[in-house]
Amino acid sequence: MTDSDRPLPRLAFDTPPFDNTRDSRFFFASTGHAEALSRMSYLVADRNMGIGLLTGEIGCGKTLTRTVLQRQLGEGPNRVVTLENGLLDFDGLLLEIISQMRGERVPTAAMADRYSRLAAFKQTLMHKIVGEQRHLVILLDEAQQFESQVLEQLRGLTNIASERQNYLTLVLIGQPELRSTLRRLPQIDQRVSLRYHLNPLSLEETRRYLRHRLDIAGLRGPYPFEPEAERLIYESSGGIPREINRHCKLALEHADALGATALSVRIVGQVVDDLCRHGGTDNALHERL
Repeated sequence: MTDSDRPLPRLAFDTPPFDNTRDSRFFFASTGHAEALSRMSYLVADRNMGIGLLTGEIGCGKTLTRTVLQRQLGEGPNRVVTLENGLLDFDGLLLEIISQMRGERVPTAAMADRYSRLAAFKQTLMHKIVGEQRHLVILLDEAQQFESQVLEQLRGLTNIASERQNYLTLVLIGQPELRSTLRRLPQIDQRVSLRYHLNPLSLEETRRYLRHRLDIAGLRGPYPFEPEAERLIYESSGGIPREINRHCKLALEHADALGATALSVRIVGQVVDDLCRHGGTDNALHERL
């Protein structure tokens, strides 16, 4: 067998590079994501700013940014509670907050009504948070799903404070329509001290994002993406990280099936064509490519 007859080595990684997980190792500090993290960290560190707002289009990396923020805050004098179930009403959310503050699951029957839950929340706040000189941080993900009344009721929790210090900070995280919802709720909107909107990545950021994911995944061998393939991924995904991941995961699988060691514009183009053909990407965008 000659050298030209030998099969080329397959692309290899220590871990899948483009899975849509919450693995904070893959967090990419683009200009926007780094700014979002900085603003929300400052909001919490101040302790007296009340409410923060982080919005972004679907797939722009809000939840991963929240995961990194949560990890960072856990290293300081904070008690972090994360809520992401938009199907819960205020009473359900209150029970979940109490459970996370106490570090144990509180059965519904133990606090059957709102009065008992509010009383337990205040008691736990004073004992577990204030008594230990800590600060409560409530990260409310997918906040666009909650009814206006629920948001107002959650805002009411921020009123529990001393003359000189707030005991908790509420961070609302959601899709762009959350901003419109808050504008209709001035009693909440006026309490938002810091806000930031995550935008898609630029072409250059997309290129760096690809390299970052591959480096974290432990790529063995040369960088596989051709420059024009990078551009095609950017244009087809719109620079949205979740869509970039999807395109790249499929492209890597297609390259592996072909025995290819490079992701050419032809291979990526075939993936984009397939996504468009089956309704998996924006047809109008595809027609412009």
